[in-house]
Amino acid sequence: MITLISTPAVADTVDPTLLYRWVATESPINFRLFRSDWVVSLEANNAGYLDITLVITGAFPGTIGDSVSVYNFYNDTMYTGLITNVVAGLISTDIVWEATMDIRYMNDNTLYGGYYFEARLTINGALEGLTVIASPDSYGYADVDVAGILRIHTSLGKTGDHSALLMTEPTKSGSFSVEYRGCWYGSNELWTGADDEPPITSPPVANTWWYGECVRSEEQGTNLHEYVPSTEQDAPFLNSFDRPTYFLGMPFDITFINPDAGLTTATVTIKIFNSANTQLGPDQITAVAVAALEGYFNSLNIDATTIPTGADHMTAEIVFT
Repeated sequence: MITLISTPAVADTVDPTLLYRWVATESPINFRLFRSDWVVSLEANNAGYLDITLVITGAFPGTIGDSVSVYNFYNDTMYTGLITNVVAGLISTDIVWEATMDIRYMNDNTLYGGYYFEARLTINGALEGLTVIASPDSYGYADVDVAGILRIHTSLGKTGDHSALLMTEPTKSGSFSVEYRGCWYGSNELWTGADDEPPITSPPVANTWWYGECVRSEEQGTNLHEYVPSTEQDAPFLNSFDRPTYFLGMPFDITFINPDAGLTTATVTIKIFNSANTQLGPDQITAVAVAALEGYFNSLNIDATTIPTGADHMTAEIVFT
């Protein structure tokens, strides 16, 4: 059995049911998986050695001599030994009994020899041929980092050519979903969708994620939640500078996240001021249809012909409806 333990999703601080799934490609994008072959319902002392009773339907597929690992919840320790007898779901081992044993699960290292996790991505609607693999640690945990696959789908060039007020940046951003499975010698398991949002379906249907070419520090984490506008929060432009510099006569744009939220219109309001902070002219207000722009980084382009004489600074605001 494989359990999806954690994902890079971040819950909104106001509404915890709202999860942000925008991630930065230049940081680890980890989906943490956990392997536990069988749940253990009972442990017992058998002449100084450990017996366990598995939660299992049908016969145990392993056999005497298999190498197994069991988890003792009492001291958070894994014990490894051999199976010495099998009677239905009752497994005898050569693991020395301890009075404090509280065994929660068992993994069979012989039956599932060479075990590892494999993940595949569907990126912008197309199944990616490359997969990601990760071997679990002695407890059965592994982080599957999908950032490397997503980086392949970004490029140095940008497509926003300043021909429109708002433009998508598909070479810098997009959407993806994740599926995973367990693999071992001779296996051919079905894929399971990475679903972390209740209610979990059976089988789980993979959530949609969005990626963007960004660099994040370890402290910031890979999630871009603070830059995602929602009904719960306003969001800043996706920029390293609080006040980016505009050079008159040179192409200029600034990036923002356009959430995939079924919105129809973005109203752009630009205000321009002189050095005395007096507004020059009326607000420049433009409504743009955004159905085709959702789910990507977008560029807001500032046309040099709209900048009046004496301009010193400007503000830009985008409201989605």
